[in-house]
Amino acid sequence: MCARHQEGSLHLLSPARTPSPRPLRKLALLSDWFLPRQGGIESQMHDLALHLTLAGYEVHVITPIPGPTQMSGFRVHRLHAARMPLFGFVYTPRPFRTLADLLRRERYEVVHCHASYIAPMAFGGTYVSQRLGLPTVITFHSVLAHFAHVLAASNHWLHWSDWPVLFSGVSQVVNHALEPLVKPKPVYMLPNAIDLSFWQQAAPSAPSPREVVLITVTRFSPRKRVAALLKLVAALRPRLPGITLKLLIVGDGPLRPAIEYMVAALGLSDVVILLGYQPRAKIREWFTRAHIFVSACAIESFGLAALEARTAGLPVVARTSGVVQFIRHGQEGLLAHTDAELAYQLHTLITDRQLRKTIAEHNRTTQPAFGWDSVLPQHLSLYRTAMEITHA
Repeated sequence: MCARHQEGSLHLLSPARTPSPRPLRKLALLSDWFLPRQGGIESQMHDLALHLTLAGYEVHVITPIPGPTQMSGFRVHRLHAARMPLFGFVYTPRPFRTLADLLRRERYEVVHCHASYIAPMAFGGTYVSQRLGLPTVITFHSVLAHFAHVLAASNHWLHWSDWPVLFSGVSQVVNHALEPLVKPKPVYMLPNAIDLSFWQQAAPSAPSPREVVLITVTRFSPRKRVAALLKLVAALRPRLPGITLKLLIVGDGPLRPAIEYMVAALGLSDVVILLGYQPRAKIREWFTRAHIFVSACAIESFGLAALEARTAGLPVVARTSGVVQFIRHGQEGLLAHTDAELAYQLHTLITDRQLRKTIAEHNRTTQPAFGWDSVLPQHLSLYRTAMEITHA
């Protein structure tokens, strides 16, 4: 606690003089990324805003991404800003002046900033919000990895870990990297969530002795390692005599031309089907045609697509990362620490029909603890904690 707060604690206030915090009614969710751009943080921001709106709160989303100003019953403020070509993040101070005016005018009770590993809007928005004295929460959605060194260096000059802000992450993997940067402050858990009932409506695909269909839902970006998955499938194919292998890839992104070229170069044109972007209802339908969900991403912060697939009843094969929160090895799927081990686990699940059936049955008859009914109260609790700290 800073010296100013310590001094204030010496003056005991009577209950009549203690200021009452404002009720929680109006919230701002701020992020560098939002719909119509597609990705995990974009869909999670939308769903959080939607469920807060359905719970009776007034929610505004603030983002520099162009698009509609009304979505699903909540308002979206699209800040006009120059964005870096190819990468898309803001790089000029102009949107932060606009943001400060917006925050003053709208008088939000809480500002919740959502950051990925490169997020100038989220970090700058956190600075602006706390400087205006607004209760502020920042949630990290990405594994920091080598970017943790950049944050540590910036903290040396900006002292952002001392800001009166609540820090949080979406998984244990994220929080573990964040904790050394902000200690002795706590890092709270604000996990992602999905509509469990929606994904549980997926009808299971009957196991086939001669064909196994793999599926992945991902963004075509370097961190998602779609190329590594293609190489893995190409290496597995000769080791599966009598089994026809198919790989459905749902998603899009800047690396799509390179992936298309690689599919042809590896001789996988008859194995891989690139489905492009698909709405959720179609993804659920594709899940019913698959037998295994697979991901080669080595630094997954959470794994929303894997959670959706597991809830739909698919066994999951993935690298050990954020998915460990809802995938236990041998129960909801198989986990691997390396690409070689990932190939081994995938081969095991492809060739062992009984194991595949057992895991699928377990996933269909159990429910993960990451539905909005349980996760939304965690958000609201942290918002109220931020308000109490700010108004103390």
